Amino acid sequence: MGEDVAEKPKGKIVFVTIRMPDDKEHEIPLPAKIFSSGREGFYAQIPALVYDDEVYGGQIQIWKKTTKS
Repeated sequence: MGEDVAEKPKGKIVFVTIRMPDDKEHEIPLPAKIFSSGREGFYAQIPALVYDDEVYGGQIQIWKKTTKS
């Protein structure tokens, strides 16, 4: 579906809280993901988030850091 995902690990999820400038908070679930680079992490696409009567979209990516060779 256009995602750069090799596979989706099952059962892992993290929640990220976004606090807007008006102090309203939005909790975003991030399911586990293995990125096309092979790195493991978490990812979510945000289709719509309303702040100050404006609609925003975006994405959140978190990946496991690896040591450099």
